[in-house]
Amino acid sequence: MLLACLGVSTLACTDDGDEGEEAAAETDEDEGDDADDSMADSGDGLGAGSCADVCGTPECGDCPTATTVEAFGVTIDATEVSNEQYAQFLAVDLDASVLPDGCGWKSFFEPEGWSADLPGGQPVVGVDWCDAMVFCAWAGKELCGAVGGGGADVGVAADPINHAWYRACSAEGANEFPYGASYDPVACNGDGSGQDAMLAGGTLSSCQGGVDGLFDMSGNAWEWTNACTAAGGDAGTECRRRGGSRYSGEDNLRCSVNSLRPRGLRDNGVGFRCCGGE
Repeated sequence: MLLACLGVSTLACTDDGDEGEEAAAETDEDEGDDADDSMADSGDGLGAGSCADVCGTPECGDCPTATTVEAFGVTIDATEVSNEQYAQFLAVDLDASVLPDGCGWKSFFEPEGWSADLPGGQPVVGVDWCDAMVFCAWAGKELCGAVGGGGADVGVAADPINHAWYRACSAEGANEFPYGASYDPVACNGDGSGQDAMLAGGTLSSCQGGVDGLFDMSGNAWEWTNACTAAGGDAGTECRRRGGSRYSGEDNLRCSVNSLRPRGLRDNGVGFRCCGGE
C-alpha cells in the first residue's frame, strides 16, 4: 500500500538540529480566545481501518479538488487546505499504518473545534502536525518540507535552496513578504488588515506571491511544515510553522519567520498546505 510506504519515507520527519543563527526572532502571540494548547490526542491510538493508501483508491475516498502552482521548481497548493477538503479526509476510515514516525500517539484526526457547519472555503485550523502530514500523504502529496521531498533542515529558516515553502513564498529568496520587499499591512489577512476574521482561501488578491496564483502565504492561518527538531520523536517534538495568522503583526508575517511549536499542538490559528502532486 502506497501510504504505508510513505509512513516510512516521505511521511517521516527526517530532520534534526536546533534553530540556527539565521532564525528570525519570533514574538509569542495570542492566537485568539479559542486557542488550545493541549498536547496529543486522548485515547489508545488508531486501530485497523479500511484505508492504508491514497485517495481515489478502494476504501480511501475521493480525492479533494485543489489548485496547485509551480513556484521556482516547487509544486505547492495555491491556498491553505480548506475545511471542505479536510471533511473528505475525515470521512475515510484510516489504518494506523498511515502514521509517520513520531505520531504513534494519534487516535483521531478531527481538528480542535471541528464542526460540519464551518465555512467550507476557510482554512482548516485546530490541526496538529501529524494531522497535516497524514492528510497530505493521503492526498497524494506531502507536507511542505525540503525541495524535492522529505523533511527540511530545521537549523536554518530562510533557506531558498532547500526549503520548499520558503522558496515559493519568497520568490527564491528575493522577497521578504510574498508580495514584495516591504510590509503592507492590508495586503494579507494579518493583525493590521482590518479584516478581523478568517477568510476563504484566495479572498485577497493582494496577498499573492512569490508567484502569481499563490495565495495567503502570509497571514490568515499559520502553516505547519515538515521541519522538526528530531527524526521520529513524540507529541512534544517541535516542528516549524510558517507565515503567521490573522492575529500576527509584521515580524510574524514574513516568509522567513521561524516559529517552532510542539507537533501535538492544536490551535485555532494553525493550518497547513501541501506540496508536490500534479
